[in-house]
Amino acid sequence: MDEKEIKSLLREFGLNEYEVRAYLTLVRNGPLTAGELATLSKVPQPRIYDVIRTLMAKGFVTTSQGRPKQVIPLNPESVMDAIKRRYDERIEALKSALEEIYTPHGEIGSVIVVKSRITLEDYVRRAIKNARFHISIAVPEDFLKRLERDLMAKKENNVRINLFLYGNGDVPRVANEIRTRDVPDPIIIIQDRDMGIYLPYEALTGGSSLHGYGLIIQDNNLLFMLDRYFYHALWPTGRVAYREERALKLPREYIHIRELVSDLRRFGIRDAKVEVFGRFVRSGEPVHLVGKVVEFYEDKGKVISNITVETEEGERHVVGGWNASLEDIEAERIILFE
Repeated sequence: MDEKEIKSLLREFGLNEYEVRAYLTLVRNGPLTAGELATLSKVPQPRIYDVIRTLMAKGFVTTSQGRPKQVIPLNPESVMDAIKRRYDERIEALKSALEEIYTPHGEIGSVIVVKSRITLEDYVRRAIKNARFHISIAVPEDFLKRLERDLMAKKENNVRINLFLYGNGDVPRVANEIRTRDVPDPIIIIQDRDMGIYLPYEALTGGSSLHGYGLIIQDNNLLFMLDRYFYHALWPTGRVAYREERALKLPREYIHIRELVSDLRRFGIRDAKVEVFGRFVRSGEPVHLVGKVVEFYEDKGKVISNITVETEEGERHVVGGWNASLEDIEAERIILFE
C-alpha cells in the first residue's frame, strides 16, 4: 500500500491533514519533541500542540514524562485494534437505533409494501425501463413531469403506452393514447404483464415520504385485477386528449388480445396470419401455433375478447387473453403478420 492510500485511510478514521502528517512522521522516526515534530512533518509551529493533543485524545500517541518531553507513537497494531473496537461498538449502537425507527419494506408473497417516495419512484422508473411491449399508467400532472423523458424514449422504441392523466393542463404527447380528467384516483403503473404499482392518490402528498403506502405487485392474478380496474373502471371515465393516428406496421406483437382485436377491426384485416405463444386453458400445457384468424369477437363491454385461429392442418382454436378461462388457449404473446 502506498503512502497516498495510507493517508486516505487515516483520514477515513477521523484524522485531519495535519494529524495525518504528524502521526506518519512519528511512525517513521520514533519519539520526537514537539519542535522536531513540527519541523519534520511541516505542521505549522502554532498548530503543533493542538495536533498532539488531538492525536492523544484519539489514541494514536502518548508523551514521555522526562525532559525534554517527547511525543511517542503507540504501536500501530494496538491503535488499529482500538479503532476497530470503537467502530464495532458504534455500528452496533447505530444498528439498534435504526432498527427502532425502521419502516419495513415489507414483502408478502409477490407484493412489496413501500413507504419511501424515493423507493417508489425507483420502482416506477424501473418498470418503465423494463417495459418491452406495453405500459398502462395513471398519474397526476406534476408526477408525469419527472417521467416524460423515460416514457418518450419507450414510445419511440415502439412500446405501446396508454396514459391516464389527472389534471387539465397541457398534455405532453408521451403516449399513444392519453385520457384526462380533473378528479384524481389511484396512481397506477402496469408494465407488460410483469409488474404493477398501486398507491392511493393521497400518498404523494407527504413530501419525501409517502403519506400511507405503495404496493409493488408481481402476482399474476393481482396484476390481472389491476389491469381490469384500469381499463374497465378508470379508462372509460377519461376524456380523450390525444390519440395517435398511426399506420399498422407488421409484424406487430401483442400481449393484450383486446388491442389485437381492435386493430383487426380498425384496419379491416381478414384472414391474418398469427403466431400464438401461450398455454392450453384446461391442461395448462404450453402451446405454440401458427395459423390464420378466421373470426374475432369482443363483447359490448369490451370485457371479453378472443380470436379463432385455424392452423394449416385445419384445427381451430379459440384464443383468449390474460387469464382466459372460457377459451381453448390463453395467449401470452401474439404476433400479427401481413
